[in-house]
Amino acid sequence: MNVKALIAVFLAALMGISCTDTSLYSPAKPKKEASRLAMSGRACSEDPFEAEFPIKIVLLVDQAPGPLFSSFDAASQRVIYMNDFVQKALNGDQTEMAVIGYGGIPRKLAPQEGNFTRNPGELFAAVTATSLPQTCAGVGQCRDYREALRTARALIEGDIANTPAGLRVLTQYIIIHVNAGQHEPLADGAECCLPDDTQCQDANMGPSAACNLALSVEEITDLRETVVEQGAAGLRYHPIHFAAEVAPNLAINDSEQAALEQMAFAGGGVYQRYNNIDGVSASAFDLLGLRTVLNAKLLLAANLNAKPGPDGPVIDSDADGLSDAEEESLGTSPGNRDTDFDGISDRVESFAGLDPLVPEDPFPTACQNMIPGADEDLDTLTNCDEALLGTEPTLVDTDGDGMPDPLEVLSGTDYLNRDAENDTDGDGVNNGDELLQHSDPRSTDTRAHLSFGYRYDVVDEGFSRELFASDPERITGVIVTEISDGTTAGIGTLRWNAANRTLAWQDSNDPDPGRPVPVSSGGEFRLTSSSFAAIQREEGKYIRVRVDPNNLPIADDTESIRVVFRDRQCLQYTIRNIQLMPTIALDDDPDNPGINNVLLFFAQGPEGRPLAPGPFRMAQLQIQYLPPNRRIPDDAIILIEDSEYVRPVISPDSGL
Repeated sequence: MNVKALIAVFLAALMGISCTDTSLYSPAKPKKEASRLAMSGRACSEDPFEAEFPIKIVLLVDQAPGPLFSSFDAASQRVIYMNDFVQKALNGDQTEMAVIGYGGIPRKLAPQEGNFTRNPGELFAAVTATSLPQTCAGVGQCRDYREALRTARALIEGDIANTPAGLRVLTQYIIIHVNAGQHEPLADGAECCLPDDTQCQDANMGPSAACNLALSVEEITDLRETVVEQGAAGLRYHPIHFAAEVAPNLAINDSEQAALEQMAFAGGGVYQRYNNIDGVSASAFDLLGLRTVLNAKLLLAANLNAKPGPDGPVIDSDADGLSDAEEESLGTSPGNRDTDFDGISDRVESFAGLDPLVPEDPFPTACQNMIPGADEDLDTLTNCDEALLGTEPTLVDTDGDGMPDPLEVLSGTDYLNRDAENDTDGDGVNNGDELLQHSDPRSTDTRAHLSFGYRYDVVDEGFSRELFASDPERITGVIVTEISDGTTAGIGTLRWNAANRTLAWQDSNDPDPGRPVPVSSGGEFRLTSSSFAAIQREEGKYIRVRVDPNNLPIADDTESIRVVFRDRQCLQYTIRNIQLMPTIALDDDPDNPGINNVLLFFAQGPEGRPLAPGPFRMAQLQIQYLPPNRRIPDDAIILIEDSEYVRPVISPDSGL
């Protein structure tokens, strides 16, 4: 893919860049240097709930015969609540579910094929089937939920294996376990002894509730660790306990509570106990907001047209990783990153021992059936490039060390194994810091560090919780720009009157909408709910919207707007001393020399796992530098909004 096509991919996703007159190096406004750029802005990690990351839910439902089906819930009210939950959960476009019923033997009730499904009919039928008890597998073998957990594990592991790595890092797994009694049969106490500890085995033979609990906790702990090791966002286990046992077995309710509480702790989840079915509602199952939080991991800038060298950056006009001088030596075009137009960049062909001047015929086996030039993770390496290099085409950072694959490939560091802390060239600056500064990690370039190293000023704002509203889908031409502190989290209502061209807002906690506001002129408007009073200010209930009058609907409409809390970690930053290069014009854009493409990589990582690969958000600026004194745009500091960062959208079928 040539640079022009790459830019088009980013610019189609990014919003326009806004600017400020702030000076380049200090508030004293020193003279601007056209060849050096500074950027400033704010970048925030994504809230998984707001961003609608994939979520896979296993409903693990007790079907053991007993009081659950007689005295506790003979009318199967729980089935109604579970089906309500299924319907609500499927409102999320990225939600899939499975249902497992268990008595003496666990059975996967849905889906019939595959691991998870969005088919509501199949899921409703499976949940309804749990209203019937299963027969026991034998005497005292009526409620084997440890085996049911193993069945859930098989579904989850199968799903992870079939999910592209770039989508896997976003995917949260949840087990909601509906249980009504003690595990049967209890584990033999000898199972919890070491294999060669015969004394322990002899002393603990026979059913043991303590051993059964230890094995259950171990099952959940091991599953959570496996999910993380295989690259998923995480897993949570939530037990819902129907305390259904009656006299003379009432004590079992309390002992099972103690066991399920420990299992919930091991599973990072929430335990709930209900002593009668009247206390249950569909909200008991609504546990989807508890997900793995994303931390801000690293912010890094790179001018792709300035290749780091021992004496400072050199020109790479087509941003293929070969300097213009190297291209002249090889005979390749410095204005085309893929001289022979075979879908493999010149740098990667040279690296892989291929001929960058002759199209590959036959095409490399690793790249068969790939779309030429496709770049799924938007990291500037094509899918074919990544297949030849061995990197993951759906991950920006294959090895999880925080250094993006394309920068590792171009700088010669190890893109398959973590080496950010290594100092390859022995100059006292580790590889990760060399990439941050945009210096060469393969040469002792102390002088270049001082003259050309990027300078970062980053302030970690920490995590903040703020209200967020989804934009309307049917009421087109309207974007929600602000939510007041007093707005109630929940489902609000936006009303559009086409005849009067007015919008009105109703908070989820108010009985009526507020005053209709005329919006035909377009621009920014405050829409207050019925309870709002001017004296309340930010504590009142209102939203602000931006209206494009040309895109408003032609008919009246009323639309529900979801208002939720989002948790994000934000960084305020200024990056200075980004060297711009006098590049030549590209072969397919001969009238525009001096193009520099500056990428901002914002790495996110799962909470508590700094070395795990995570999703990246990226922003790209195109700057034109015309020496000696002209730069477009010419602002001393360019402001980058958080909304200008994009995350690659990975298809479930990627790489399959």
